[in-house]
Amino acid sequence: MEKRFLANKTKRFYFNNGVEDTSYVAIHGDELLVDPAQDNTTNTRRDATYRGRQGTIASNTKLLTKRSLELYFLDIGQGDASFIVTPDNVKILVDGGLKDRALGFLIWKYRLDQAQNSVVIDHLFLSHADKDHVVGLIPLLNHPKIEVRHIYHNGIGLYESGHNTELGTMLSDKLLTLHSSVQDLAGESLKSDFRNWIDAVVASGATYKRLDASTGFLPIGDASVQLEVLGPILEPGNTLKWFGGKSHTINGHSVIFRLDHKHVRTFFSGDLNVEGSEHFLSVPGNNLRANAHIFKAPHHGSHEFSQEFLHAVHPMVTVVSSGETPDHGHPRAVFLGGLGLAGRGRLPLIFSTELSALFVDAGDTDAVAHANTEVTTLDDLDFSNSNANSEARQRFKKILPGIINVRTDGEKIFSFRRVQMGYQWESYEFKYNDL
Repeated sequence: MEKRFLANKTKRFYFNNGVEDTSYVAIHGDELLVDPAQDNTTNTRRDATYRGRQGTIASNTKLLTKRSLELYFLDIGQGDASFIVTPDNVKILVDGGLKDRALGFLIWKYRLDQAQNSVVIDHLFLSHADKDHVVGLIPLLNHPKIEVRHIYHNGIGLYESGHNTELGTMLSDKLLTLHSSVQDLAGESLKSDFRNWIDAVVASGATYKRLDASTGFLPIGDASVQLEVLGPILEPGNTLKWFGGKSHTINGHSVIFRLDHKHVRTFFSGDLNVEGSEHFLSVPGNNLRANAHIFKAPHHGSHEFSQEFLHAVHPMVTVVSSGETPDHGHPRAVFLGGLGLAGRGRLPLIFSTELSALFVDAGDTDAVAHANTEVTTLDDLDFSNSNANSEARQRFKKILPGIINVRTDGEKIFSFRRVQMGYQWESYEFKYNDL
């Protein structure tokens, strides 16, 4: 059996559940195991294995030998978490949400309930250290079957005391306190969540590096993908501009980057706000660097956004990550309207993890309960026990509809939202230059 990847937008995979012939719908880029000897079969179906199940697919199914770029925008409630798999199988996690849904996703996707399975996250980006981005990364770093190799951050810590702001020492509208390594934080009095994060970083053995726009292109181990760090933007003396308050400053200096695969560009914007967007666009050439087909919307669809920045991105596909509880009013109607004005092509798409998560079968009371809960609860599980991973996987499966899937081969872009009834998909396909 050889590993292949689905080239069609969607295709049915048939398997026998012991009672009748049942099917799932596989989407573009999904991994299948097939027998090359059946490539030219005259039968209507050929053997295939999909997500550990043995079954069949139509013999005319188009298959690729190379993986597409896979983008998963996770439903983690109020917060952010995105997962990327490159064509060379480099794995990148961007933020982790408030609790443990990112961990649940990895347990589900990589079948960590099976004894022989583990997963390596090659690169982990923490856009900034607000709770709804960092706290969910702590149990993930501590999980015995997950290895994280490289961690990147914006250099802004959270301090209990010792400075004149929670972010460090501010003087003359400049934030002076930036850290790069964990050693830079020795002797500092840190906020409890940030201290727990740093302790988990140390225990993980991962590298820990501050990024800013001067980093430029960051090698990630896949020549088919270019990752360019675009923010935060340093001031003279290795300082950051103070944006008038703690939340505006840490959000406005999120790690932001663009990920390019052939013709298709994806922009990850953290919690970029008005001040951060204006500061970004003040740099010559950044209005062109922002231009992207796929867009992880900033700050959960907050009203604090720059319309000029949205126009600079000019996205085809936008994903807004937000949660129902606590209710911050995200995504705001004015933000969605702004995305509509800034959209590219005949049919610009706007997805919401929050709305997607609500589309569950009303008869499935467990799924409805999970969809209307801010976080899953895996913190009662002891992951040194293999049974805990099985339980975690089953819990996570109940909130699968909230994930937004985007795949691209560098020319075509495929976007999907799970429809709960019948394991179906809302699906779209277009080219990067469709206007």
